[in-house]
Amino acid sequence: MTDLDHGSSLSYNADNAESTEASGSWLSEHMAPVRQLRVNVTDYENIIEPDVWLQVIYTSAALFFVLSLRGLSRQESAKMGNIYGVIGMLVAVIGTLVSPFVYDRALWIFFVVCVPPAVLAVIVAMLVKMTSIPQLVGALNAFGGLAATLESFALYFSPYEVAKQEAMQSVGETRYLQFQVYQTVFYLIGASIGMITFTGSLVACGKLSGWIASKPRVMPLRCFWMPVVLALLLAAGAVAGVLGLDNVPVGTVCLSLCTFLSAVYGVCFVLAIGGADMPVVISVLNSGSGWAGVFAGLTLQNSIIIIAGAFVGASGIILSYVMCTAMNRSLCNVLLGGFGDTGKESNAQAFEGEAKIATSEQVAAYLLASQSVIIVPGYGMAVSHAQFAVHELTQQLRERGTQVRFAIHPVAGRLPGHMNVLLAEANVPYDIVLSMDEINEDFPQTDTVIIIGANDTVNPAAQNAPGCPIYGMPVLEVWKAKKVIVLKRSMRVGYAGVDNPLFFYPNSEMLLGDAKASLQTLLTDMQDKLDAHPVEASRLSSETQTNKSARIAVNVAGDKSAKQEKPHGAAADKPDATETAGTVGVTVTGSGAPGEVPPVAESAPPLFFVGVLKERRPLERRVAMTPSVVKKLRELQLGCIIEKQAGVSAGFLDEQYMESGALIADTAEEVVRLSRVVVKVTTFECDEVALAKPQNDDEQSSRESTEPPLPALATPANKEDTGLYPVEGNGKGHRLLSSEKVFVAGFVGPNTATSEVSADSAPEGEKGKLSPVDALLRSALAIPQVTLISLDVLPRLTISQKMDVLSSTAKLAGYRAVVEAISHFGRLMGPEITSAGKYPPAKVLVIGAGVAGLQAIGDAHRLGADVRGFDVRLECKEQVESMGGEFLAMTFEGPGESGRATAGGYAKPMSEEFLRKEMELFAEQCREIDILITTASLPGRPAPKLIKKEHVDTMKAGSVIVDLAAPTGGNVEVTRPGETYLYNGKVTVVGWTDLPSRMAPQASEMFARNIFNLLEHMGAGRDFSVNFDDEIIRAITVARHGRKTYPPPRKESDPENTNAGSALLTGSNTDAAPVEESAQRSENLWHLVQKRMRNRWRGIVAPLDILTILVIAAFTALFAATAPPSFPPLLFIFFLACFVGYLLVWNVAPALHTPLMSVTNAISGTVLVGGMLGISARAYQTLDKESICPHNHLGPLEPFYCHSRGTAAITLNAIAIAVASMNVFGGFAVTQRMLNMFRKSTPK
Repeated sequence: MTDLDHGSSLSYNADNAESTEASGSWLSEHMAPVRQLRVNVTDYENIIEPDVWLQVIYTSAALFFVLSLRGLSRQESAKMGNIYGVIGMLVAVIGTLVSPFVYDRALWIFFVVCVPPAVLAVIVAMLVKMTSIPQLVGALNAFGGLAATLESFALYFSPYEVAKQEAMQSVGETRYLQFQVYQTVFYLIGASIGMITFTGSLVACGKLSGWIASKPRVMPLRCFWMPVVLALLLAAGAVAGVLGLDNVPVGTVCLSLCTFLSAVYGVCFVLAIGGADMPVVISVLNSGSGWAGVFAGLTLQNSIIIIAGAFVGASGIILSYVMCTAMNRSLCNVLLGGFGDTGKESNAQAFEGEAKIATSEQVAAYLLASQSVIIVPGYGMAVSHAQFAVHELTQQLRERGTQVRFAIHPVAGRLPGHMNVLLAEANVPYDIVLSMDEINEDFPQTDTVIIIGANDTVNPAAQNAPGCPIYGMPVLEVWKAKKVIVLKRSMRVGYAGVDNPLFFYPNSEMLLGDAKASLQTLLTDMQDKLDAHPVEASRLSSETQTNKSARIAVNVAGDKSAKQEKPHGAAADKPDATETAGTVGVTVTGSGAPGEVPPVAESAPPLFFVGVLKERRPLERRVAMTPSVVKKLRELQLGCIIEKQAGVSAGFLDEQYMESGALIADTAEEVVRLSRVVVKVTTFECDEVALAKPQNDDEQSSRESTEPPLPALATPANKEDTGLYPVEGNGKGHRLLSSEKVFVAGFVGPNTATSEVSADSAPEGEKGKLSPVDALLRSALAIPQVTLISLDVLPRLTISQKMDVLSSTAKLAGYRAVVEAISHFGRLMGPEITSAGKYPPAKVLVIGAGVAGLQAIGDAHRLGADVRGFDVRLECKEQVESMGGEFLAMTFEGPGESGRATAGGYAKPMSEEFLRKEMELFAEQCREIDILITTASLPGRPAPKLIKKEHVDTMKAGSVIVDLAAPTGGNVEVTRPGETYLYNGKVTVVGWTDLPSRMAPQASEMFARNIFNLLEHMGAGRDFSVNFDDEIIRAITVARHGRKTYPPPRKESDPENTNAGSALLTGSNTDAAPVEESAQRSENLWHLVQKRMRNRWRGIVAPLDILTILVIAAFTALFAATAPPSFPPLLFIFFLACFVGYLLVWNVAPALHTPLMSVTNAISGTVLVGGMLGISARAYQTLDKESICPHNHLGPLEPFYCHSRGTAAITLNAIAIAVASMNVFGGFAVTQRMLNMFRKSTPK
């Protein structure tokens, strides 16, 4: 309802009125002028009819607000979205101004109090520095809360409102008494929330500006006095409400006490929050200004204020949730003011190590040699105002062809999305600025990462140190990059007070100092290097931007030791046809004249070659090196020799390798002899390893006389051979001998080798009795020059993830398993409702929550299937649920059943009772599911049999089983490795052993990148070594210098054997983080109830959805039964606005979260509409009283005619208009200024 000022309604009971002839005559004679004011006195039900047209105008304004928030979903539409918001505000304000409810003095009061603050707000918005945007947003939050509070006070001190309530009480009807109760509750809640928001925002601004220490300040005995404050606040508000409006002095004192306690709570609430947590508190306060506006709108019964407040409140709550999730914090603790101090002792582990301090010249060299760079900005960049120097660095690198991107953590800085605004201010294109979820997977393929002023958001302890305060917090996985450069003032900890072990990582270096000064020095050093080597700089730039116009392939034969390398020059003639036995010629194609070799860009000569052998095992299509990685090997000063047609099965032609700079050799013998490192995907054959046996001098000379020369190899300085080095070195004797060959394979399987195997372990006549692994190991031990490395026994360390071939292979296997399952299932995976009927989703069970299992769960869920996941490790529950699956847990209590992993990430052995329960669970599931995918295996060990024959017998006809463990025997008893068949005529069992190989191009690319990372870890070209002091290298080296070196010596600190067997081994592809060793109890009844509540029936609706709807419906029914008729429609508007706001805000781009907060602050300024209505004179005072009421009898019109707003109420409303106008104009102005900074990369 809308009356002359804010839409309230009033009724009058005719039975209680004086019934006289005079009053009847008065009604008949003066009906016409009264009707002109929309006064319905015939039934006295509604003194003022709703102004329908004003509601239409408010609806239009709300639609423009919807378009405004929707525009922020993309940078391209954000500017127009802000303009829509401005239009919506103009529609609401102008519509109110021209309505019959605002006139006379209200017009000039509005412009007098609105224009000066608006001009001031625009000036501040245009001049404020982008580094001070958090303070500005905090101030706008404060203004929004204060405006709502002032309008609630204005209602309390209005004589008109007092007279209206007295008239209602005289009527005596219950619903009018209910109106007073609800209005009182609403204005008290609105005033309290607004004051908490106001004082809390002021404290937040002080912390952000440095006026108040950012350290959390928790008041003593907070748990005692905070509830007391809340109780006193409620009591004071109740007394003020019971005493009625404008009650002086008792009611006013109680209201003042209520306001004071709210202010105290707001101050204490924010003081307890540390500076690093400001993104969360700012979001919460932003939400508070919205909810204060909602209650102000309910008090004034104004729909546009309710809608705008709901939008703002939903925005703040969602941003608070996003920030808390990104910080692994509880939103409940934030709302209770318990965010600053948990009161618990920290179990954070102290990290020790020696950080490597880099110089600016070294960092410049790293950047100039990098093809891909990721910059991670943090609060330190904002403090030092280094964003413009960052832009210069970005521009210089991009002009040279380097790929530069930015990684933004959700809580980087002091405001959601603040880093994006700072980078936009410095003219950094927004399309190279990515969020954490978008870029985290790219770090392993990145050459250099530069961290500028970030600490906690890049701390690996969040993943690896269960005791530390930030454990579980999502972080940017920068440590997986090849090189990490940290720009920081000092080695001090971040706001979380946790040491950062990243500083001690071997691939990490520190550049200490002010970020801005360090970047400026770095830019100078880069330019100096480019000026000193202009030809090299030009070459590097052109190579990354254009394709070479010439293709050169040199096929060679012969063994080139480091002492016998021949110089490379123009004198190397092409051999004729008679000289190509055992060799091939030189092929040159280009655009030059016939017979003329086109010029080739100069590059650093390789220090040695990496050889790639063809995969000879049946069904294997992968290759160990791809053309794209061959190019990257040149960064390490390494060459590459590929066996002819090694990559054809994977889709890579010899010509592609030649274009990338690789040499093509006809035979495996040539590859081995010419290479220092030899790589394969699977494993080596004995005859391939035997090719490393040194040749005698006659064979060497004979071969050299007939072969063309190799390209010149660079010789590292001060590298003299001194004979064989000990296996267990001290860090000084690990480099390679000139004749040493390092054989690197992905899947040797040294776990299956017998412990007695040696070079002479089997007589010559019994070689055939050896297993393939024993035979290979025996061949390697027989040649002292051979070092054998197997990547399938890589230890599970953070730094080793970029070399983990098991994880990269398993990811593809999980994806391919779903593809195979769909192919054989032959039905829809997701639920569908068509004209032909309704189809339920397919039910999928994935056993094992390793990399392959999680990938399969995620892919099946994305296709709409009902996915369940099982793993004995209960810590996998969150991982399974995060991929969209339902985690199956057994309610099992038993000794030793911890459900935990070993130090290597695998499951511990389980008791017989546990196995029995496990089999019962599988039997129950097999009767329900349509697709079963098993992934449980352990490198070098037979796969456990988890699904018995009787389980398969109970499966439905048409079901599909995909057994990823088929290469090691399979998890299903009926699996036939290497075969797919129909079991019992109803269940398709897929037992292919080559699923990753069926995606050969991508699988080869992943494996090649793993090899590249390994070579870089081993020292690249110049410092390449087999360093047994390195835990990773020691663990993966199987044999060296004629000695078996696997397994590595066990450390005294190792808790247990990481390769322990298990009844359910959750996958060689498991990448689970180590967890604390204390046993975790099985899920209790509450967890089971939660799981059942979230489980969707037929993929359509969940019990939790139904329960939510029922609760809302019950609350609405209760409200409608007790509230006056005018309130339920407002409640419906509120719920609808919250839902729409929820949908809109979730779609806002993370980069635009700061503009979102400023534009919602502007929208929250719609409370000025309430102030405009509150400063208006009464319409009845414009009529001649005597002409309307000659007998001085107004009846129900008396409170409206005889009482105005009063000076106090008009003054408070005028101040509210002034404060809210700063929100409106300042919020929209600063939003437009920020959005104007966002630009996209200019295409070249």
